[in-house]
Amino acid sequence: MISTRQDIQWQFLKRMAEHGRVPHALLFYGESTADLKALALKFITLVNHQDVEKGIQPDLFFVSPGEEKEIKISQIRELHQKLSLKSYSALFKSIIIEQAHQLNQEAQSAFLKLLEEPKGKTIFILITEYPEMLLPTILSRVERLRFYSSLQPCQKEEIKELLKISRADLVQRFDYAKKLAEDPRGLNEVLENWLRYFRELLITTVHNESSSKVYSLAKLERILKTIQTTDFLVSTTNVNPRLALEILMLEL
Repeated sequence: MISTRQDIQWQFLKRMAEHGRVPHALLFYGESTADLKALALKFITLVNHQDVEKGIQPDLFFVSPGEEKEIKISQIRELHQKLSLKSYSALFKSIIIEQAHQLNQEAQSAFLKLLEEPKGKTIFILITEYPEMLLPTILSRVERLRFYSSLQPCQKEEIKELLKISRADLVQRFDYAKKLAEDPRGLNEVLENWLRYFRELLITTVHNESSSKVYSLAKLERILKTIQTTDFLVSTTNVNPRLALEILMLEL
């Protein structure tokens, strides 16, 4: 069963599928990876128009750690061989990588080549509690979806502050960007909270156009893209956090 928090993300995935914008690779990360696997199977069922939980599915592959609690390069090579074959019946060949953070360094490098040179119509879904253990080059090639537990009081305050700043002038926004940049360790969490808020707002707006009087769909999509870009840059590059945040402030 999909929880209320997962349902928000599910609606986002469903909307992508309905508009024919199925990502080549997805990263599901959060605390309950068992539930995320079930959600991954539900999404694959949706895009392939066949129930992948019934019977043998020759176009669905699973990769998970072995006895040594790691995913080895031999498993990725085997996957590469399987993907070189034609699909039996599904529209997309689908791969679910469980505990993706257990990919060892050699396996991650080999998997990166699969992402860069996919074989036909293929969907990769990586599931993990620790996305930070994956190579930045892998993270840059996947659509990341974080599955949250209930908002903590401090997170709610962050959203309230964000909404207040979004209505402020540029001077106040840039001052706020400077304040956030002074705490780079906490910045990623703040950006992830913003990403969740605007993603949920986008989903709500899609189902009820009058629900957001401030942002149009196009505006929300631009904000989401800018937050994702900012999060990636401050996490994986030497970009000046303050400059990246100031660019984001211009979009709010």
